[in-house]
Amino acid sequence: MLNNIEQISPSMLGAFEKCRLKFVLDSNARRGKGKTYEFNPNSFMGTLIHKVLENYYNETYDLKLFDRKWEASFLELSKKVHIDKKDVDVLEYIKYWVSSYYPKKLNTLKTLNNYALLTNGIVYPEKKVRFKNVYGVVDLYEISDDKIRITDFKTGIIFTVEDGVNVSVKETYIEQLKTYGYIIYNTEKVKAENIELVIKGLGNNEIFSFRCSEEEYITQGLKIDNLIKTTNQIINSESIDNLASPEPNICNFCDHLFKCNSLHQIIKSQPENWDRIVLLKSINVKFNSKDLSINIVVNDRTISIHNIPENDFTEIKKMNELGKEVLLTNLFQVYNSNIKRWSKLTRYREA
Repeated sequence: MLNNIEQISPSMLGAFEKCRLKFVLDSNARRGKGKTYEFNPNSFMGTLIHKVLENYYNETYDLKLFDRKWEASFLELSKKVHIDKKDVDVLEYIKYWVSSYYPKKLNTLKTLNNYALLTNGIVYPEKKVRFKNVYGVVDLYEISDDKIRITDFKTGIIFTVEDGVNVSVKETYIEQLKTYGYIIYNTEKVKAENIELVIKGLGNNEIFSFRCSEEEYITQGLKIDNLIKTTNQIINSESIDNLASPEPNICNFCDHLFKCNSLHQIIKSQPENWDRIVLLKSINVKFNSKDLSINIVVNDRTISIHNIPENDFTEIKKMNELGKEVLLTNLFQVYNSNIKRWSKLTRYREA
């Protein structure tokens, strides 16, 4: 039996709404980080920038010291990262693989120089907030008299772009800030119109500010309560397939494809999402035993097959070592990439 959802964070609300099955399975599988964790370029940069911002707003040091403070945070964080590479300079390796390392460092400095705080306000970086079944950490919490400002820093772009034009702020960010506002409205007992919600993008120096009404905060709370209640009812009924909302942008990198019957039913009716045939030859294949993945070179292009069950991986590897060509069918094609994922419908045989 899966555990019920007891609480959620504002930053996870968007993921919860997109696919409750993925959220529930992730929550039940989640484990706390140990002393080290696998290197992820995107999350590393986000963690680093938030650490630098937190340190500055705690210390309000002279920004002439920024380079030194940045490097100290970088060194501290890099010690917690596990990189399975021998004979490499870990620091240079991280800087190489992190997207836009130096531009984002510069944009962080520009933000600290230019972002005006509330007049005569008290600043609380990384403030923990909680109300009922919602908890989170606000990047920057400011209070001045009866006014409160909540700022969430984003390391990427904050707008949805169509044909090169900023159309609207990403809905997941709006929902996240609205939920922070809902917590503050209920815990600090201030008027809704006195809570300013700010999304600050560091990528392109973007900013978006808005406020919510009392009615919007009440509606937000009812929505969260209903999401958790109905989700737990489905969990307890052991009909978790009803929690699934399969979509390519959600399923592409989901770790629970084998458990999602809804996804496989949809894919059967959408053959364009399947790569029917992949041929493994003895001369064009590299097996990664650690990740249980296979890389295949086809016409100077590398195709990767991920999430292969261990027994199947071992058997295919043996067939390949014996010089046999292996035909694989019903692999799930990850949208807009060279990655294919094993599914419970995948089959293989000697060609």
